Amino acid sequence: MNVETQFVRAMVGYALARAHNQRAKARSGRNELGASALEWAIISAILVAAALAIGLVVRGVIDKRTGEIQNG
Repeated sequence: MNVETQFVRAMVGYALARAHNQRAKARSGRNELGASALEWAIISAILVAAALAIGLVVRGVIDKRTGEIQNG
């Protein structure tokens, strides 16, 4: 498993755990946290997607430069 996959899995796991925790708090009677849980889930998903996109771009640049160096 490559580093990017491990990072994405960790970020998704964190986002899901955070959302689950916030949802549990909201269900226990603290209803004002329901919207907050949804906001955190959306923000986390955006951050995971951004991190994945950045990782893929960086990997593409590195692979391209590696190919150029190997070909002379």
